[in-house]
Amino acid sequence: MLTLTIAWRTLLRRKGRMALIAVLVGFGTFLIVFGGMFASSVARESRESIISNFTGDFIIYSDKSKTLPSPFAFTTPLPNVQDAAKIAALLDGNDEVESYAMYSQNYGLIQVERAGKKLDLPFIFYAVEPAPYRSVFSNVKMTSGTFFSLPEKGSGGTAGSGIIVSRYQNEQYQKNYGVTLETGESVTLLGITEGGVNTVRSSLSGIFEPLRYRSVFDYINYMDSATYSSLYNFTGVTGLPDQFNDALAAANVDESSLFELGGDDAFGRLDLASLTAETLSGFTMVAVRLKDHDRAGAVIAALEAEPELGIKIATWDKASGFYAQISLALQAFIFLATGLIFLVVTLIFMNTLIINVVERTGEIGTMRALGADKSFVRGVFLTETLILNISAALAAMVVSGILLVFVSGTGLPLPETISQFLIGGGSLRMTVELLPFLAALLTVVVVSILATIYPVSVATAITPLKAMNDK
Repeated sequence: MLTLTIAWRTLLRRKGRMALIAVLVGFGTFLIVFGGMFASSVARESRESIISNFTGDFIIYSDKSKTLPSPFAFTTPLPNVQDAAKIAALLDGNDEVESYAMYSQNYGLIQVERAGKKLDLPFIFYAVEPAPYRSVFSNVKMTSGTFFSLPEKGSGGTAGSGIIVSRYQNEQYQKNYGVTLETGESVTLLGITEGGVNTVRSSLSGIFEPLRYRSVFDYINYMDSATYSSLYNFTGVTGLPDQFNDALAAANVDESSLFELGGDDAFGRLDLASLTAETLSGFTMVAVRLKDHDRAGAVIAALEAEPELGIKIATWDKASGFYAQISLALQAFIFLATGLIFLVVTLIFMNTLIINVVERTGEIGTMRALGADKSFVRGVFLTETLILNISAALAAMVVSGILLVFVSGTGLPLPETISQFLIGGGSLRMTVELLPFLAALLTVVVVSILATIYPVSVATAITPLKAMNDK
């Protein structure tokens, strides 16, 4: 009790110096709390934004692909997923899967007629099944028309067909070609295939704006999967004999088996009347969204354990191109900058504490001359420091908490360029967490002890007479 009384009276007597120390401690505490909360919020929101707008929790693609899926792989599309029906059945049967969408990336031309002239407009797009795509991704805000006339849930209707262009892309058509597309307008789609150029008559279902990642989705448009299949001739046949399918599967695994098929007279004898044409999707990717993001590892392991599925799987961070890497780099920079600023503040704070102890060498000598032992003197100074610094830290935590609660409601505004790469654009949604507060309090306590124990030990090592003479 005596130690606490002496420490409290000293704090009241030396208000100026103690106020300076308190300000430094408070600023350092604020840096730890707000910086830690900011970095953790960026990590969480970046992950959620990429999953919701780019990739889902993971992307399934063909094992024949030599490259990873990418938001920018339009000039070199991935190989088609071979057994989409089996993949769909596996995903439908997995309770961890919330939704999934099969889609493709490709490019072609939109042909329109203006003033008696035909104009070809460049067109890069995702080919999607409208309802499944919207169940996984939420990045499309229609400004005109509809997302392929997608019906309301439970209405029993079916989605329409056609194309959708971004508002930015439409502006570029006007700027570069003098053409503005209108919702409902009839167009001709041109697709380049190995056999030449295919054409399909279609219409513009709507115009949209991306809610996130404008730097990517301003340039991406949409086509429904049925139109895509017609445009690129994704057609196969059903009714092939099992022997025929088995032989093709063996040839796909072993190239020598392919040449052996040429010498098998029975291989080429098919009953064409038993075959039925089948429209294929041409899907190159399957984006999977889970009920719990943390269950991705288990779901991926279950899919990879399936024999002869012919797939590879890329997690959200790998499939997002460089966006996840840029976000991680910016998060690392935030931690580094916060750490460096806090280190400077800590050094100033420690130096101030040390000077505070050294200047009171005479006071220490007086206490020693009156019979106080070294542990008592050490306890007085340590109690004094902890009272001051913990009080300042708690006050800074209250201020930080109030600011964080306010920001969590409105979102923290960020420069647009930084926001685009961190979270896809917009304000950062902050969430108040306990860990940064505990880390800040622990750091203040540890630094206070380290900054007090050593100089007090040096001062108490001086004889009382010499200490009092230095007063």
